[in-house]
Amino acid sequence: MQGVGLAGEDMKSRNVILGIALVFGSFVLMMVSMGFEAWRSGLNKERAQAVRAVEKLVLSEVPDLSNLEIITASDGAPMVLVPEGPFLMGSPPVEGDPDEIPQRMIYLSEFYIDLYEVVFKNYNDFVNALRRPRPVFPFFDDDVSLITQPDLPAVGLSWRDARDYCEWVGKRLPTEAEWEKAARGERGFQWSWGNTFGESMANTSGDSDGYQYASSPGQFEEGRSSYGLYDTTGNVAEWVADWYDPGYYLEGSFRDPPGPVRGEHRIYRGGSWDNRAPGVRAAIRYAASPHQMGAGIGFRCAMDAS
Repeated sequence: MQGVGLAGEDMKSRNVILGIALVFGSFVLMMVSMGFEAWRSGLNKERAQAVRAVEKLVLSEVPDLSNLEIITASDGAPMVLVPEGPFLMGSPPVEGDPDEIPQRMIYLSEFYIDLYEVVFKNYNDFVNALRRPRPVFPFFDDDVSLITQPDLPAVGLSWRDARDYCEWVGKRLPTEAEWEKAARGERGFQWSWGNTFGESMANTSGDSDGYQYASSPGQFEEGRSSYGLYDTTGNVAEWVADWYDPGYYLEGSFRDPPGPVRGEHRIYRGGSWDNRAPGVRAAIRYAASPHQMGAGIGFRCAMDAS
């Protein structure tokens, strides 16, 4: 009987110890869980603030261009300040291509960007000064003088040509994220001016806009972006700084994404006079060899606000 009593006491002691261990383990798990939630809350705090900032924006699609901060750069080109803040980059699945997904909130530091696409008058100064090769148009069958007038956007140049010109005048190519924010505003419009396409608002494929090929920049006042940029929809597509990676939106940083560190193709944005409405959406991404030249690809420059 004494052995049975001792065994019962041992069992009771083990149950007490087990109970204490379970309580302590639950407490530890609770503390770990609370710590994880606090960490996750802190991680998402900046994103949540950005989302709220966008939700407070005025719902009108008509931009207020009265308070734009515009400077004149060293090459004489007007540049507009795009202020620091968030914007929606990419497209929802039903609207965009696979490489535009997921649509995500991005936060950019302030920067300047050209109001207009770089024209041949300025680009030819660069070519003449540095004895660079002239633009070429391997797939353009018409008279090249129709697309190479001094007041027309500079085309027929490679990504490296565009980059080198921007550096020559003390600027740089915009990143893909910078270009998209400047082109479509904070709320992620489908086109520069809003979510309803109008053929008279941009130079795209067809004759209803009045142009067969490129127009001189600034002809479509109603098609300006929220930051006042001209021709980010259509006219000529525009080289940007980034390498192309179709899955970059899944892993790119939330703040000032620089683009992939390497790749085989560079990105150009905005579509051209040769594209219809779906092909000139602000979120659409085009990729090409850095050596590619064409009658529909030009560029504009950007610059750090500092």
